[in-house]
Amino acid sequence: MCGILLFLLLALYAFWIKNAIVGLILAFLLIILVEHTLHSEYIITDGKLIINNGKLSRAKSIDINEIHDCKPMTSVFGLVHYLLLTYGPANRVLSVQPQNEAAFVATLQKEMRNAIREDLQETLQNYSEKKDEEGKEACYAE
Repeated sequence: MCGILLFLLLALYAFWIKNAIVGLILAFLLIILVEHTLHSEYIITDGKLIINNGKLSRAKSIDINEIHDCKPMTSVFGLVHYLLLTYGPANRVLSVQPQNEAAFVATLQKEMRNAIREDLQETLQNYSEKKDEEGKEACYAE
């Protein structure tokens, strides 16, 4: 919100001193910033985190299994709060700013636990099927 206010004041000042080109550029950047800030949404579904930053940008999808870390961060003298997600094999980072950080983190942790549980069940099932096949092969060998 501070960035929006700053760009608004700079755009008004540029128009006040009759510098229309700079004022229009700042107004355009203000529109993009407002669109990005107000229309961001984070959807956690089917083992994926979908990040949609408004109509002017593409949605980004991250597998929940790829997320390694989620740290609360602050910057700009403590005025800006965000969550820093580390994901992927290359430890890529991404910042998200949900309105309710605690609920977002709780939902993300719940989904991560579900994904781990599903992976473990799949691994155990594959292991038991493999043991059954080995047992059948041993019977045929005798």
